This record gives sequence, structure tokens and C-alpha cells, in this order.
Amino acid sequence: MHDLILEVLSGPALPSPQLRLDEPRILGRSPECDWVLADPGISRRHAGIEARNGGLFLRDLGSRAGTFVNDHIVDPERPVPLAEHDRLRIGPWRFRVRKEEAAPARNLTAPMSSVSLGSVTRIAAPVLAAERRLELLVEFAATTVNADNVQAIVRNLCDFAQRGSAARVVSAWLEVEDRFELVASIPESEPAFPCITELCDGARQGSVVQADIELPGNPGIRPVLAVALRVDKDIRGYLFAELTRPDPRQRADAAEFAHALARLAGLTLGNVERRDMERRVERLHADLDQAREVQRQILPPAHGQYAGTRYAFHVHPGRLVAGDLVDVFALDDHRCAVVLGDVAGAGVGAGFLMASVQAYLHAELLGTRDPALAAMRCNQYVSRVGGGRFATAWIGVVDSRARRIHYVDAGHGHGRHVRGDGTPYKFDGRGSIPLGIDASAVFESEQLILAANERLILYSDGIAEIRGANGDTFEPLVLDQILRRGTHPHGDVSAVIAGLELFAGGSMPSDDASILAFDLPD
Repeated sequence: MHDLILEVLSGPALPSPQLRLDEPRILGRSPECDWVLADPGISRRHAGIEARNGGLFLRDLGSRAGTFVNDHIVDPERPVPLAEHDRLRIGPWRFRVRKEEAAPARNLTAPMSSVSLGSVTRIAAPVLAAERRLELLVEFAATTVNADNVQAIVRNLCDFAQRGSAARVVSAWLEVEDRFELVASIPESEPAFPCITELCDGARQGSVVQADIELPGNPGIRPVLAVALRVDKDIRGYLFAELTRPDPRQRADAAEFAHALARLAGLTLGNVERRDMERRVERLHADLDQAREVQRQILPPAHGQYAGTRYAFHVHPGRLVAGDLVDVFALDDHRCAVVLGDVAGAGVGAGFLMASVQAYLHAELLGTRDPALAAMRCNQYVSRVGGGRFATAWIGVVDSRARRIHYVDAGHGHGRHVRGDGTPYKFDGRGSIPLGIDASAVFESEQLILAANERLILYSDGIAEIRGANGDTFEPLVLDQILRRGTHPHGDVSAVIAGLELFAGGSMPSDDASILAFDLPD
């Protein structure tokens, strides 16, 4: 014989608020159970309590949803001992094990009127209810703090809201794009409470809205409350509850509880959104790392020699991936293609267009050996697929035997010809419009003779337009001073990049910055 009972702390109403444990008991959905728990999530024979070795033990009878003692799930193969103050959880119900209070002794000799009463303290029902609601708030926070599924959080919110507010129906609506969608409603056997605009308007302005309403086609006054679900200052949705106790005090308690629960839910939803954003950022960085690696792989070696042309270059992406293009490759044993370009804009879109333009020019120059024809066809390509973007480009074919360069300057305009005396000169060519502006544009090549002790330096506007602290531009004065001291392409590139960092205050510019230098050594 045991003097312990199982007491309901929270959950849907049961025929009796407690169950004596003086004999074996079965809990479940079946009408044959000692305590019938009528909920779809409860198994027909969910759990059993029996005496064993002088104590009480709880056994999970192979339930689908599990049985929990002190927040630990019970292994169906291992009965768990029960003691006073233990807490049980089965579906939406929460129970407590406590000792059964002895019946008060009756004094048959003293009439009631002769008893002198001292100070009497009454514990009001709302105080006890407040304790239970606090337990529910703590439990809700514990069960959702690490949740990642919004639907699961919202359903849990509705479950706890019903248990803590004595509501008949609780529904949650979340904003999806430009409308609200029903995400969860408890209990599922009842029609969901609708999303009422008037209540939403009020909840948007304050904490909780309470009203007595009559729904169309469903006569009868209903006491309801509505509270907004906020993440920081932004509203994500609304929680509605149709109360079963119209008593003003009960309604006030329910409103306070719903407000506190909604705040906790908002914090949890905010955590989910932040974790989701972090995962998206991580995936974006991974994709960008792959994009940068693809760009690195399609570039030639940073310095070297092809078909008698000695070169060096450096590409600095201003943001995520570079919109500048550089390419150097041999056409035959004495001719080499040299390309430097700049796609308008920066970032991923410019980087992708850059890669396609580089591939297109590479294929055209290998096939035609003609920079004008390659420029014309690439111009048509960019006009068709560029999405409004354009690209400037210097496209050259270098003949090391003849020391002659045929080139097209398609709106690029950034280059220096370092003569034999070490003096840098700006190109004096005619130039053409950038690629992608006019699909019918005609491009003509120009010619340049490069002596043995001369160099060509090409660079993007990220170098030409960089400004120092006093507002001066890097080009032409600082750039030309650096080039006067150079003797070969690799030294030119290294010195210009170092000078650019110093000029910009110790950091590279935010725009894409590229430089390519080449010569024809004896």
C-alpha cells in the first residue's frame, strides 16, 4: 500500500485531477485504462505504474511519443522508480508525484462556534496558477532554445499557450511573403481560430488585445485574445486564443501568460533566423571561395615567358571575386596573345562575366590571330549576354620576331609605353568603344613596335583612379616615378603594387586593381 498520488499539473482537463497509486495503474488512450488520456498522440496503453520490491516503478509500454520522468525519457526495457516530487510528462500532460494528504481530524466535542480563530492566510487560486504558468514558461524556453524548425516552435507555442491560459482553441499565423498562413492550431480536432484583421491591428500597437467577438456563421460570444509574435521590432505573426473562462481575473492572467510566452517565442524565432542567416553566409562564402579558386585556375602563371614575350601580372579583387581579366598565352612559336580587361562594376556578377569574356577572347584569338576580329565577335557576345554590363579591354597579338604588336584598345585607355631612356609615355592610339555597348560597332587594330629595351604596362581603372589622403591620384605622377626605376616586367609589377599600398594608406583599394607588364628581351 502506498500513500502516493499522481497529480495533474497542466494539460487538458481530466475527469479527476489526481490518481491514487495504491494499486497497479495503466495510463493511455484506451477506455480500459485506469486513467484515460484522450489525445491522438497518446498510445492506447502508454505507461504503467506498479509496486515492486517495496517501491513504485513506472514502465513505458512501448509508446510512440515516449514517457518522461524528470525530463528524461523512459526506456521501455528499464522501469524507472518513482518517488515524491518526481515530475512526469506524457503528451500534453504534466504530472507530479506527491504524498496523499491525510484527512483532517474532527473534534466532536467542541462546537464550531466555540473555536477562536487567529490570523488566517488564504492562498488564492491565481497564485497557484501563476506558479504553474512560470513552470510552463521555463519548460517552453528549455524545449525550444536550440530548436531549428519554425513550425515545431510555433506548434509548441500553441501547445503551451493552451495549457497555460485555459484556452479552448489556440492558433498561430505567420507572415509568409505578403499574407498570413496558419502554421499550428491546438487542438487539431477543433477548427482553427481565424486570423482577424481587427485583432491584428490592435496587437500590432500594444502587448495583448482582449475582446468578446462573434464569428460569422458561428453564433455565440467568444472571449478571445491576440498577441503579436515579434523578432526584435519586426512582427512575424500572431497568436490567437479563444478562452473558456470569461472571468476577468482569469482573462488577465491568460493575457499576461500569452504575452510572456510570445516574447520567449520571438527570441527563439530570432535565434532560428540568425542561425539560418549564418548558415547562408557560410554557404555564400564557400561558393565565393570556389569562384575565386576557379578564377585563379583560369589565370596564367603570375609571371613567365611565352613565344619570346616576357610578362608579369597581379590581380587584386576589390570585393568578392574580380571583375578584371588578364590572359597571356602562346599562339605559335613566335606569337603571343596579351589581354587585360575590366568588366563594369565589381562583385560576383562582374566576376562571372569576366570569366566568360576571357574564355571567349581566348578561343577567338587562338582561332583568328586577329585582335580586331576577336574584339568584334566578343563585342557581339557581350551585347547579347552581358545584361547591360560592358567591358573595356586591351587585346594584343605580340610578334617577337618582328617585335611588332597589333592591338585593339576597346575603351580601356590605361597603359604606359616605357621607352629606352626609361620614360613612360601614355598610349597615343585611337581607341574604340567598350565591348557590349553597340553590337554593330567596328573595331580596327593598331600597330606598335617594341624595342629590346622597352616595356608595355597595362592596368585597370582600380589603379588609375585610386586617390591618396590629400586627394591626389596615383596616376600619372606616382605611377610614372615607379616605372622610371624599373628594368623588367616582374620588377614593374611588384613595385607598382607596393607603391599602390603605400599610397592608399597601407591597404589595397576597394575596386578591382590589375596590372600587366611585358617586354621582348633579346
